[in-house]
Amino acid sequence: MRNAAPIKRLILFSLGIYILLYAFPFPLNHIPYSHELFSKYAMALQEKYVLFFGHDILGVGSFEKIQRTGSGDTTYDYVRIPALLSLSFSLAFPLSLIKRFRSNAMAFFQWMLVYARYYVGLTLISYGIAKFLEGQFPGPSFYGMETLVGNISPMGLAWRFFGYSDTYKIFMGLSEVAAGMLLLFRRTSILGALISISVCLNIVLVNFSFDVPVKLFSSHLLLFSILILAPKIKPIFEFFILHRESTLGEIKPRFTQTRYKLIRLIVVLYLAGFIPLTMIVSHLQSQKFRTMENTWEGLYTFTEIDPKHPWNKMILEKNMLVLQSENGPREFWNIQEIKEEGVLVIKNQQDETKPYELRIKENAGNHYEIQLLIDDDQVKATANRKIKSSYELVKRGFHWINEYPYNR
Repeated sequence: MRNAAPIKRLILFSLGIYILLYAFPFPLNHIPYSHELFSKYAMALQEKYVLFFGHDILGVGSFEKIQRTGSGDTTYDYVRIPALLSLSFSLAFPLSLIKRFRSNAMAFFQWMLVYARYYVGLTLISYGIAKFLEGQFPGPSFYGMETLVGNISPMGLAWRFFGYSDTYKIFMGLSEVAAGMLLLFRRTSILGALISISVCLNIVLVNFSFDVPVKLFSSHLLLFSILILAPKIKPIFEFFILHRESTLGEIKPRFTQTRYKLIRLIVVLYLAGFIPLTMIVSHLQSQKFRTMENTWEGLYTFTEIDPKHPWNKMILEKNMLVLQSENGPREFWNIQEIKEEGVLVIKNQQDETKPYELRIKENAGNHYEIQLLIDDDQVKATANRKIKSSYELVKRGFHWINEYPYNR
């Protein structure tokens, strides 16, 4: 096993180096101050190489690394894959020939599979935690329910679908957390890889089917999960398909010396204990920004419109205000504070330096007086209010018995 054939050694080194390059700076990104001290310089070198590879080797036109777009499928991300593959092969080729290193190809690859286990495991745990409470898939919103289905993007359709059911979100979250936690420990890593493949395959299909721009990243999570399982494919195939007696092999500690065992224990406790705990705490702390209580929530339809500002609808939801006209663009505002007697302090998302006021007064018969103070301009309107329970999507709920399908 240690004296692998030359081609096999080259493949093992190449795959291992690619895993390391792709997942980097993990797990340093979870260690305080490591980014400023080391990671940002290493990533800057990788970025320069990717840009060089794209411009000078592939001949790709002008492109750059766009920071924080929310997309993992940018031109840079696509160029990064062949760039890292070429770099991995370039580094692996001499290693596979040097006598001192070539006998360690299998051991190196196995260690990179351990690295991949923690990378995929913690990533899935972070994905899973985000499914609980207010997170990745928010529930039905006024803004979403007031948008025509035909005007929704494929990704927006998927997000609304997943966000509707808390039960389904919990199921997805538990599946991802379970797969991730199982991957963090050697004794459960094979079971974790099996579940991870199922979970990641579903994520990949959703991303490709609904044009979610995380296709490359989710595909790598699936690939790494398959690689983690690959060394045990034969006994799994023999047991489940051929119905033969089989074994996954004895699981032994990788370290025998006490000091190395202690170091391993500290690392495992940090990666499998401390980091998931910080993820949970961070998600819980984010709830105060995601779940702002707003007693004035609703869809306000104006019955009288100011001719200078022909808005016909106003959406108030949590910390967001949306003003929209019949055929014009929508204006988005942030609610900074909700005071007594219907006074809301708001800021335009295009210019958050100036605070303005929105005043709401409730009259009899579901009629409201709206007053918006913008600098010296005062916009007044009267409106009717619609609450969430008025929408069929919300009020329909769950029914054990359906004599006829209720498919509208």
